[in-house]
Amino acid sequence: MHFRLLLACLILLPGLVGAAQPSSQCVLIADLAPNRAARHGLAVLEEALRSHGTSVRRVSDSTGTLDLPLVLTGQAAADRLRAAGVVVPAAPESVVIRRFGAGPRTVLVAHGSDDRGTLYALLEVAERVGWSEPGAVDPFAEVRDVTISPLVRDRSLSVYTMNRAHWESRFFDERYWKRYFDLLAACRFNRFLIVFGYENGGFLAPPYPYFFDTPGFPAVRMNGLTPDQQRRNLAALNRLIELAHDRGIAVSLGIWDHIYRGAVQGGGADWLADYQGRPVPDAVEGVTTENLNAYTLASLKELLRRVPAFDALQFRMHEESGLKRSEMEAFWREVFQHLQRERPGMLIEARAKGLPDRVIDSALAEGVNLRIETKYWMEQMGLPFHPTHVNPPNQRDRRHGYADLLRYPRRYPITWRLWNGGTTRVLLWGDPDYVRRYSESTLLYDSPHWDVQEPLATKMEAQRPGMPVFDLMPAPYRHYDYEFERYWHFYQVWGRVGYDPGVSPEIWQREFRRRFGAAGPSLAAGLHRASQVLPMIVAAVYPYKLFPTTRGWAERQSPGANLADSANNEGTDTEQFESFAEAARRILAGGTTTKRTPDATSRWFDATADAILAAVRAAETAAGADRSLEFAATVTDLRLLAQLARFHARRSLAAVHYNLFKRGLKLSELVAATYAERDAVAAWRELVAVAGDRYHHDLAMGARPHHLCGHWRDELKRLEAGLKELEEQCCPPDEAILKEKVWSPATDGDRSPPQVTHERPRSVRPGQPLLLTARVVDPSGVQTVRIRYRAVRQFDDYATLEMKPDGNGGYSATVPGEAIVREWDFMYFLEALDTRGNGCNWPDLAREPPYVIVPVER
Repeated sequence: MHFRLLLACLILLPGLVGAAQPSSQCVLIADLAPNRAARHGLAVLEEALRSHGTSVRRVSDSTGTLDLPLVLTGQAAADRLRAAGVVVPAAPESVVIRRFGAGPRTVLVAHGSDDRGTLYALLEVAERVGWSEPGAVDPFAEVRDVTISPLVRDRSLSVYTMNRAHWESRFFDERYWKRYFDLLAACRFNRFLIVFGYENGGFLAPPYPYFFDTPGFPAVRMNGLTPDQQRRNLAALNRLIELAHDRGIAVSLGIWDHIYRGAVQGGGADWLADYQGRPVPDAVEGVTTENLNAYTLASLKELLRRVPAFDALQFRMHEESGLKRSEMEAFWREVFQHLQRERPGMLIEARAKGLPDRVIDSALAEGVNLRIETKYWMEQMGLPFHPTHVNPPNQRDRRHGYADLLRYPRRYPITWRLWNGGTTRVLLWGDPDYVRRYSESTLLYDSPHWDVQEPLATKMEAQRPGMPVFDLMPAPYRHYDYEFERYWHFYQVWGRVGYDPGVSPEIWQREFRRRFGAAGPSLAAGLHRASQVLPMIVAAVYPYKLFPTTRGWAERQSPGANLADSANNEGTDTEQFESFAEAARRILAGGTTTKRTPDATSRWFDATADAILAAVRAAETAAGADRSLEFAATVTDLRLLAQLARFHARRSLAAVHYNLFKRGLKLSELVAATYAERDAVAAWRELVAVAGDRYHHDLAMGARPHHLCGHWRDELKRLEAGLKELEEQCCPPDEAILKEKVWSPATDGDRSPPQVTHERPRSVRPGQPLLLTARVVDPSGVQTVRIRYRAVRQFDDYATLEMKPDGNGGYSATVPGEAIVREWDFMYFLEALDTRGNGCNWPDLAREPPYVIVPVER
């Protein structure tokens, strides 16, 4: 049902009839009983108008509405839009806002194509009413005519339930959820995923007994849970769903554990060893190999009965859910049959990792509304494009990325899940351009659905039962009621840009000014630049062994406590970034590369640190002595990220020197590595000084044996110990060694790669050769131009074609027809080298995805 709202505003000017009344009055006219999300939008708009000083009256028709002649309702509103030549999009969640009239009488049409669209239209108007000066004559002065349809269909935020104490510290707080969902709705999130059972040490593994007893299975229970607590849990879940629905947010329940069998499900928690032979607190007991299928089916039926309003289910499918490989096929066949019988058509998301084709086939054969959910960039936050080449250890399985899932004919859509919760856990993050590029990349395979994880996603993961939940910041530094509120810009850019990549930056510019005054623009610029640091660390220099969220944390860990370990890192897009070892081999051989070299990455980190700190200085100058707690917290995070960038700038060079030492056995390279490592450790030491006591001394974000707790100062101790060992190998060096020539990155001369111009094909035909041409020029001359190509299937390596020059800057090559097949779309990128060894891959990853994807005609 469509709901159209018109705002009829009578503005009473001084000297006119009624001038003694409030400065403005507004009548809200709705021709139909509004749906629940629209009701929320109306309430928000009314409050915005009242805060502005405008009195509000809501009515269902134009009778007695101050004799305004342009009050339109119902079909008349749509007719008015059509008469004005306004095209109303049919896409779900679309918004049309138009203002008719001017001066003392204004009619504003806020139209949505559905309930959510109406909500978003009302929120848009309310936000802009809030921008006008309180008491100003026209409360709608900032409202603009807009027509918007969402780019990303599902804009999901996921939360974990990794620790009972932390989960329940917010689960029962209705005020918390109202404020959380108010924020999500205002930011245009439309789905909320609660993940139950992810390396929780048996808590919520599975989640059913936390909420109810399943008839026929009296032995299945959660340790330490009373019947009263169970009833409270069920009521809280139903209320949470109701509050989300009131704000246009669908709720998905993620059931990631089906039976608890230890191993990886324990999350690396060392305290589990203390409970050998006795019940583990909060763990689920009683699910066995013998009753697994029957219990799961009965519990799903009970879940549908006891929690009838949830919108979708997400399942972890493979062995980490507790299932054995031999159990999977029969288990899932029965689950799919059962759910189709009990709730036909409900969205089911199946996580891609370890998902066999037979299970996919089973779901589709039952008619399941299936979506495959996969990791966008392993379990960390890389750059805003699908990796050009995933790391070889997992290249030929369905662990990361799209793997071999994008086959045609298309049988299912994809949800692209960004595991930012492994990377941006504590520090502020917000980069509109990142979100725009990420969102556009999810159009691949006609699957514009994404999920991101909330900040502090892994808080208290793998911590001992009964451990108090820590406060992120000591009381003197807190500027918020709830911790999620300090990350307002994270939610703002993800939701607003995901909904509309063309959204005006005025949205956040005004909020930065509201919070920080004259310092707002500089803080916004600094945060946007600082938010590039962690994704670059993950993409360019990150150790692959730390890819799991429950193992690696780029914010707080160095990528190897000693240089020898770090020198083996290779980054996580191996086609775009040269590893430290590759760089050493190239330098010793006098070779060339088109990949981004470690010294280029080092320069990027340095330049980024400089830009962040310049923004901080500008903000401090603009703020003067007027510095709020939030200002101080924001500046602290910017400085921390600048020092992280500085550390990696120094460590990257140290790692190249160390690899040169290992391969050439020149002690002078070891000395150079040691000096560079001293600089890196000095940057980390400054980072620790910046952090000071502003964060809790024990940031418990994961298992202690994996260094996912503690503080930056704890990492400094490890780094200093590693530096001492390094110094003992070579220092102090004798004079002869110090005089030896060592590798040094070029700092002057020609460092610019060739310029590439290329027209991309719009489509290709299967089995037909594809001629590709490019113009490549460089003042020093062009050495080589090559095409790297493959199907859009990450299992495949890239083939290579040399492009032939025509003598006038043009290059061409023909991709053989057998490389272009009906089952997969086609992709390629170009490599170009000049005669002085400067190289690049085209397209440029700093601006767009570093490859071209071409649809295959079918």
